[in-house]
Amino acid sequence: MPAEVLYRKWRPQRFADVAGQEFLTRTLINALSAHKVSHAYLFAGPRGTGKTTTARLLAKALNCERNAPGAKGSDGEPCGQCASCRAFGTGSALDLIEMDGASNRGIDDIRSLREATNYMPMGGAEAHKVYLIDEVHMLTDPAFNALLKTLEEPPPHVIFILATTDSHKVPATIVSRCQRLEFKRIRLAAIVDRLEYIASEEGITVPRDGLELIARTATGSLRDAINLLEQVCDSYGKDASLEAVREGLGLVGDERAALLAQQALRGDLAGGLGTIGSVRDDGLDLRQFQREVVQRLRELLLVQSGAETDAAWTTEEVAEMRQRVEGVAPVKLVQALRAFGQADLRGDPLSPLPLELALADATVAPVAAATTTAAREPAPPMPRPAAPPPRPAASGRTAPPRSSAPPPAPASRERVPSDLRKDLTNASAEDIAAMLGSKAPVIPPAPDVPEETAAPATVEPPATVAAPLPGTAPSSGADLSTIVQQLRQAARPRSVKLDALLNGSCEAVSWQDGVLTLGFFEDKFHKKGVEESANRRIYEELAAQIMGAPVSIRCIIAARPAKPLSKSPLVQHAVQAHGATIVTEDEEL
Repeated sequence: MPAEVLYRKWRPQRFADVAGQEFLTRTLINALSAHKVSHAYLFAGPRGTGKTTTARLLAKALNCERNAPGAKGSDGEPCGQCASCRAFGTGSALDLIEMDGASNRGIDDIRSLREATNYMPMGGAEAHKVYLIDEVHMLTDPAFNALLKTLEEPPPHVIFILATTDSHKVPATIVSRCQRLEFKRIRLAAIVDRLEYIASEEGITVPRDGLELIARTATGSLRDAINLLEQVCDSYGKDASLEAVREGLGLVGDERAALLAQQALRGDLAGGLGTIGSVRDDGLDLRQFQREVVQRLRELLLVQSGAETDAAWTTEEVAEMRQRVEGVAPVKLVQALRAFGQADLRGDPLSPLPLELALADATVAPVAAATTTAAREPAPPMPRPAAPPPRPAASGRTAPPRSSAPPPAPASRERVPSDLRKDLTNASAEDIAAMLGSKAPVIPPAPDVPEETAAPATVEPPATVAAPLPGTAPSSGADLSTIVQQLRQAARPRSVKLDALLNGSCEAVSWQDGVLTLGFFEDKFHKKGVEESANRRIYEELAAQIMGAPVSIRCIIAARPAKPLSKSPLVQHAVQAHGATIVTEDEEL
């Protein structure tokens, strides 16, 4: 006869033996003692946390003679002595019907179950028939619908227990008809205590440190932990040392895991790549090695922050880890922990490339981030270009000095009414926005500087900015009215498209704090083309050579400027054909 595996041999026979689920077992014991057991339960939680074991214990306690209605001295626990308890202990109880929801998931299976619930239990009138449906989330939608009515109002002698590892896949209509008990991952200390008890009963000698390694590897699953203990004993006998446990669990890379963590924190890329290469050449499991590196980095983070250092490690271990993180910035430690934690070895577990990339991210990324931050620092504010000299008007009189930037474009695309033009002339940006009824920001023009008081700006361009192009004006003498034309001339040798995007579609609106604002005349196509990252980079480079300073280009939608009356075809015909004279050009179309 094959030997019974340990996790089945030492399956708890009492609620008190269930490890790490004290709250749930106390809830069930109280319900049994008060004879108020629900007609349906939903046991949800990760694998190996005791769902099936607790369901069997509940069925055993329900049919125990000591817990029968009217019995005295009931404490909710099964006695283990009566005929019913002995039948449940040997697995021969007829009133416990276990059903696998993964293989019996159709509507016909549920119909058979519904018909079987009408039969009385074999243990007599006081007994209960318990239906345990494991992996209930695997049932089909028609099967769930067929189960609804029976689950809500089963016969008095029937108890349903639904167990699942994916409770979110169970329909809400099913969950609402059950009393839900959520099983949590078992604590490390509870798993170690249970392993220690099983080891003492089986005559197994394993140090507690080795049991802690097994429990940590099981990640909260007691069944996995018992299986790992049995696997270690099969490989190294019942007297297994700590090193045997490490080797049996594939944890032989502990020293190099700590070394790689140290190399990542110290920025030793070459040494770390050599360590990863040696681990690969020795044929170790790279996924397990990754978990060990993450564990070492996590321990260093806990020690550096001062959390959980008293109970987890000895004083000597804490002092050694504090020495390792001495002088290491917390952000550096977090970055290394994140890089190795996100390394994905699922695609090719034999390739060390994910670990090498994680090491590179942990050692090279801070320098790259610092360089990027320095490159993104805003350029120093530059002086506004001086206004051009006034031009004589057509009538021979001197026109008033014009601002170097055109008036701000209204946020709305509608043309400004003629009766508001005079009010907008001396209005502020806030007043303009209020009058136009727009919430969009309005870019005010730069203030005019009288020609006789304007001082020449003498600002030397940074060393990183190329010299101005031949024939272009420096920043102190730049004219916003000609910047677009100069950009077109400079961009034409590079690409005809770059020239065409600025062909009559925009004009320079303002130049302030290193930002050159281009207003497009209600033309989204040209604006979108200039805003493309590759095109914008070229325009900014050419504009920096023209302005003699770093330039960042900003694009907005602006209304097309109005033409003076002198440009009207009717006015020109009147002047040429009939000898009319233009008196003033102040009015616009």
